[in-house]
Amino acid sequence: KAKDDNKSIALLESSYLDAAKESINYYRQLSQQLYHRDIPYVLLMHVGAFDAEMLPRLLKVYRSAGFQFVTLEEAENDDFYRNDTDLRLPVSPDSLEQVMSARGLPLPAPPAPAPQPDTLCR
Repeated sequence: KAKDDNKSIALLESSYLDAAKESINYYRQLSQQLYHRDIPYVLLMHVGAFDAEMLPRLLKVYRSAGFQFVTLEEAENDDFYRNDTDLRLPVSPDSLEQVMSARGLPLPAPPAPAPQPDTLCR
C-alpha cells in the first residue's frame, strides 16, 4: 500500500468519505430547492482498486444518510430523468446544476476539493 505511508492512506480514505458526505449534502440541497424532495440519485463510480477498497464504507455513508439503493431502471422512472430516457421529448438539462441555471437560480457553493494526489502517498 503506497510505500506503507499509512498517514497519507488514512487521509486519502477519510477525504474520500468526507467528499461523499459533502456531495450528499450539496445534491440534496439542490434537489430540495428544485423539487422539494430527494430525486433518486445515480451513483457513478470508477472501477479501480481504491474504489473497491472503499465501497463498503461508502455504502455505509449513504445508508447512514437514509439512502436506499434501487436499480438504474427504477431511478430512471422518476420525472427528473424523463427527458433523458424518452427520446420523443425535447432535450432538457440533465443535471441538477443545469436545471438550477436554466431556472436562473443561484448555485450554492460546491463541495470543497479533496486533497490532491501529488501531496499524498509519496
